[in-house]
Amino acid sequence: MTAVIAVLHAEDVALEFLSVLRRHAEDDIGVVIGRPGTRVTLPGGLSLRERLELLAPFVEPGGNTAALPGPEEVAGLLGEATGEVWTHSPADHRIRRARFGWIVSRALAGRAVTYSVGDNLFLQTVPGQVAGLTGAEAAAKIDFINRHAGELLRSRVPDRLVTTDRVPVVERFFTVDTERANRLYALISSLGEDAAVADDPWEFGRSPYEADRLDATAAWIGRWCSPDDGPLVEVGACQGELTRRLVGKGYAVQATEPNASFLARLGERDLGAELSAESLEELAAGRSRPAAAYLLIEMLYYDQDLTLLDALPTDRILLALETERLNDVVWPWLREQSVWRVAERVELASPTLEFVCDDLAYLRKRGSRGLVLTRNGQV
Repeated sequence: MTAVIAVLHAEDVALEFLSVLRRHAEDDIGVVIGRPGTRVTLPGGLSLRERLELLAPFVEPGGNTAALPGPEEVAGLLGEATGEVWTHSPADHRIRRARFGWIVSRALAGRAVTYSVGDNLFLQTVPGQVAGLTGAEAAAKIDFINRHAGELLRSRVPDRLVTTDRVPVVERFFTVDTERANRLYALISSLGEDAAVADDPWEFGRSPYEADRLDATAAWIGRWCSPDDGPLVEVGACQGELTRRLVGKGYAVQATEPNASFLARLGERDLGAELSAESLEELAAGRSRPAAAYLLIEMLYYDQDLTLLDALPTDRILLALETERLNDVVWPWLREQSVWRVAERVELASPTLEFVCDDLAYLRKRGSRGLVLTRNGQV
């Protein structure tokens, strides 16, 4: 059974999968290269340097914008891959490599795939396999990059730039099925549409940290708004974990969610809230949902224009964000405007380290701080 390494760029074999070549030193091994969309066979019995030389013609140091192959094309390149398949982590911080790894998992739906831990600034993945390189193997890795991918040592494309930490002397891997690959990819895609490829990607319904944060947020809202005050508009309700808590306390909630997949899941839960696909921009433009308060809870991460808040038909906004985002974006805007005053600031959750994806990885949950904004001249 021929093993296959599936990489986005040819140099990735040397950067992340050299130990796999050692593991199959006497066997033929297939290499699927996503860009330019080809397959190369590295014969067994050759030296490490000789095998890497066969990849040199496919190194393209240019940009990082060409369309990625889809699952069907990748499946065709993989062929009858009955042996081990190795590829990029769906949680790689370099989003195109993450997406390629996810595409490979879809091309092999139902099969376990082995992923390189790769590069991630925020997520620590627990490896199932760890392979240290010898000095000679590390030298072969460095030699290949210097001779065939030297342009990448000064690339202006962040994801293509080869830095010291992207030339590991210890290569780490983990093996998961398609469902967990989906969850990892959704996690790294949290600010894009692909976040919805997995159910509850942020684990609001299963994380102790998220449960405590949402409980604290619901209690905070309860201190500022009574169910008798009128409806609450929850902007970006996702799959409804906060919605559920507020409806359970007797509030009339109008939950808006522009992501069609999240909105569909929200509807399937039948929480008793009025649902809408309106975005913050549409809510501000339409001014059709007057409310006792607008809730902007952990959703101002998408470069929204904060002056939109002025047009919302309410005199009270409760917003919550991680401290860094508040300091970088919200506080500078607040200091420059005169429509809103800060009536309260409160810590809703402290930062913590927490496992995700069934203990496959862990990360720093950044905490949450809340601000109550009231229009100047209003109580």
